Amino acid sequence: MTLNEHSASALADDAAAPSRDTLKPAASLAGIDSFAEITPDLFAVIEQPNYQVEYLNPAGRALLGLTPDEKLEERSLMEFIPGQCLWTLLNDAIPTAWRVGTWTGDLELRTHDGREIATSVNLIARAASPSNGPHDRLWIVARDISPLRKTIDSLKREQWFLRTLLENVPDYIYFKDLSSRFVRVSHSMSSCFGISDPKQIEGKCDFDFFTYEHAQPAFDAEQEIIRTERPVVGIEEKETWADGRVTWVTTTKLPLYNEYGQVIGTFGISRDITRRKHTEQALAQAQRNLLETSRLAGMAEVASGVLHNIGNAFNSVNTSTALVADQVSKLKVANLGRAVAMIQENLANLPAFITEDPRGKQLPNYLAQLSIQLSREHQSLATEITSLSRSVEHIKNIIAMQQSYVRASSLVEDLAAPDVIMEALQISEASLTRHQVNVVKDFSDTPRVRAARHKVLQILVNLIGNAKQAVGSSGREDKRITISVRLAEKDHVRIGVRDNGVGIPAENLQRIFSFGFTTKTNGHGFGLHSSAIAAQEMGGSLIAQSGGQGQGAEFILELPIAKPAPSS
Repeated sequence: MTLNEHSASALADDAAAPSRDTLKPAASLAGIDSFAEITPDLFAVIEQPNYQVEYLNPAGRALLGLTPDEKLEERSLMEFIPGQCLWTLLNDAIPTAWRVGTWTGDLELRTHDGREIATSVNLIARAASPSNGPHDRLWIVARDISPLRKTIDSLKREQWFLRTLLENVPDYIYFKDLSSRFVRVSHSMSSCFGISDPKQIEGKCDFDFFTYEHAQPAFDAEQEIIRTERPVVGIEEKETWADGRVTWVTTTKLPLYNEYGQVIGTFGISRDITRRKHTEQALAQAQRNLLETSRLAGMAEVASGVLHNIGNAFNSVNTSTALVADQVSKLKVANLGRAVAMIQENLANLPAFITEDPRGKQLPNYLAQLSIQLSREHQSLATEITSLSRSVEHIKNIIAMQQSYVRASSLVEDLAAPDVIMEALQISEASLTRHQVNVVKDFSDTPRVRAARHKVLQILVNLIGNAKQAVGSSGREDKRITISVRLAEKDHVRIGVRDNGVGIPAENLQRIFSFGFTTKTNGHGFGLHSSAIAAQEMGGSLIAQSGGQGQGAEFILELPIAKPAPSS
């Protein structure tokens, strides 16, 4: 035991007295100088009333930044006390020491180079006596507690990180015991339960809030996790509430361990996906309605085109949904419960646990990284939800804006490119004639292509319609669209639709096929996007070329050549 913990206490007992006049003489400095020389704590003798430093042991010199041979005759205790600590020293510590014999507390000490060090101080009053000399003296024993102070501050900071996480993350975070009763929940979860104070949920279980239909399977799943120690990740749960509400969540649950590696419960994180589920149900219903309407009206072409373009739009919806599910499944919460359990188990000796235990040393950095990671994942997930909402809005527009010229069947067949072009021109003939657009056909002899007729028609009608609008907006008298057929490289036939219209600025060429991009006042940005996808689905491609504003544009559709039938 060090001088600060043991010797100072003993010296304080020797020096204790009710008043300055009745202080009993204690052992002389000569009696303890050998111990003072080797103790790692600061030991100083201060003459009163001038506060001159009479003696400072080697540990004290090292702590205050003084050399071993530096003279102390001209040094005062006040040189080593920061201004903010003077009131405590002069109005509390010293008067208390002279009144009761000793004072114990924390004080900052200023080093020779101006740094301030947190210390735990024992102040012992030594009254003048024949054995102590003609002057009153103060004995000071101080221990550097800067590392401990830093550890405590760090622990408080990490506790703040955890509290911030539980108080602000919109996802539902919860910890349960072996009986599946809540031991701690986030603020968002208590708000979901309609309870303002999360502590009021502690001790309750799912049966207190949900119907048996949801509570029992949830309980069984948690008991299975406790039994097998196998987590469940990213599952969708339908929650039926006692008040009749129905909500949906994606949930990840894991076993909760104590510091000995024993399972003491479960913990998990759930994200509300009720709005997404309602959107999916609405989209499914819209698709069913479209199919039924098309069937009753006898317009198979309309239904096929609508469903095809909706399917394209669903690509974005499915991508966002998959990203959300993937990110939720990878949330870095697997060891959060263990970290919390370790903190709770070591509350009585947290400083030593954090500074000495190998696991405890890793806790502050781990909790900091976890807080930052969850914040990033929350922002990423919010972005994907916004993207999902935009995709749903586009699907509504697709349903409202589809035209009646697309496919009669989805059969892939061998087609003559000029024949399909002529069919597309027949579909567009009335509009082209009305707008006085001259169509030039430049067809070369080419092999047949392997493609779906309705998809090729969808693409060509879309390209012809766009070209018609481009020449109509140019203000030219000679409105012209040239459609060509050529043999391309890599076993493909190349169909070009070129106009002498307004052209495409270079900055728009990179985005012309992006979903939602349009330069039209009443456009919706899905025509070229769906056309490009249709071309790719047939093993072809769709690209755009333009010399810039006012230079016209050409869209090039390439389709694979049909392979010869095998000989018998």
